[in-house]
Amino acid sequence: MKPDTKTAMESLIKEAREKIPFNLSFDGHCEGRCDECPEKLLEFLDIDLSDWESRLKRGDLPSIGDVHSLGRQCKEIYVILQERELLKEPLVVGGKGEA
Repeated sequence: MKPDTKTAMESLIKEAREKIPFNLSFDGHCEGRCDECPEKLLEFLDIDLSDWESRLKRGDLPSIGDVHSLGRQCKEIYVILQERELLKEPLVVGGKGEA
């Protein structure tokens, strides 16, 4: 049985907090492009995760689209961090590696 959207969002947030290194040091990594700046992307993602944590505590229920969008955002940022060689380990979602 699939989890409800609240449980799915809580699991996604927990996994993101565990696997995405929000404490990376970015001294000297600025390439002048803010749209793909790892530091800014991590800041925005942290804000989005914190927002959903607060909303869930207040009793808000996410839609399946909300869960999908946040999951996609997490994956995209993780891939950018890998492309910039800030992460070495492959992305693993639900116990399976991504190709």
